[in-house]
Amino acid sequence: MTARSYKQTKKRLEGYEKHFNKKLMFDYINMNFYNEFNTFMESKKYALNTIGKHIKNLKTFLNYALAEGYTNNQKFKSNDFEVLKEITTEIYLTDAEIKEMFEKDLSKYPEVELARDIFLMGCYTGQRISDYNGLSENDIIEIDGYRYFEIKQKKNKKFHRIVNCPITKEMQEIMDKRHNGKPPRRIAEAILNDYIKQVGQMLEWYTLVKCEYTKGGIEYSEMIPKYDLIKSHTARRSFCTNKYKAGMSVFDIMLFSGHTTEKEFYKYIRIKDQERAAHIVKSGFFNV
Repeated sequence: MTARSYKQTKKRLEGYEKHFNKKLMFDYINMNFYNEFNTFMESKKYALNTIGKHIKNLKTFLNYALAEGYTNNQKFKSNDFEVLKEITTEIYLTDAEIKEMFEKDLSKYPEVELARDIFLMGCYTGQRISDYNGLSENDIIEIDGYRYFEIKQKKNKKFHRIVNCPITKEMQEIMDKRHNGKPPRRIAEAILNDYIKQVGQMLEWYTLVKCEYTKGGIEYSEMIPKYDLIKSHTARRSFCTNKYKAGMSVFDIMLFSGHTTEKEFYKYIRIKDQERAAHIVKSGFFNV
C-alpha cells in the first residue's frame, strides 16, 4: 500500500466530512458511516473498486489504531463492513503481439519509441512498473556467463525480495540500438500509458473488447478497442499469461512476478478454463 493511496483516502474522508458537515471520530465509524460514505462516493461517480480501495485503506488504519490502543471501536470488523470489489476487464498481449510491437519502427517518434522500449522491458522481465521503469546499468550482474537485472522489488521491499531477471536477446537489442547499451531511462507512468496506447493504435489493434464495470452505483457495459486498454500493468500480465500458456510452472513464474500465492496468481492472469485445462494436459499428468 502506497503513501499516495493513503493520502487519496484521507482526501475522500475529508470530502465526506465537508459534505455531511461532521467531524469524524473513531467512535463514529459504524455501519451508518459505512453506508453514508459509500453513497457519498457513488454520488461522486467513483468506480466500485475505487470505493473498495478506500474502505480497505480505512480498515487497515483502524486495525492499527485498535492495536495501538487509540480506540476500542471494533464495529468496522463486522462482515457487513465489507470491501466491495469486482473483477475488471484486463487484457494481455500475446507473444506475437509483443514481437510486432518490438519490430515496429518508431524512429520518427522518439518519445513514443522510448515508452515502447520501457514497456517491452516489463513484458520481458515480468516486473511491476515501479521495478521495470527506470532500470539502471548498475542493476546488471553476471552469473555463470549469463547477464541479469538484479531487482529489489519495491512492493516487497519490507521482505527484501530480490529477483534476478535474465536479460533476453530482445532486451539487449533494445539497449544496444537505442540506449547506448543501457536500459531505457525512466519516464512518468501517465506519459507511458498515453504513448503505449498510441503504439497499439499504430499497430491497428482495433479488436473490440467487452468491458463491464460499476461506476457511481450504476453497471456499465461497453465495447472498447484493445489498443485503448493497454497500460503499464499490461506488461507484467502479458509476461505471466504467456509464460503460463507456454508451460512454465506457476511456481517458477511467481519467482519473477512477485505473486505470493497461486490463488492470487490465477486471479491475476484471468486465464480461461479451457486454457488452464490445456496447460495441465501439456504438463504431462494425463496419458494423451
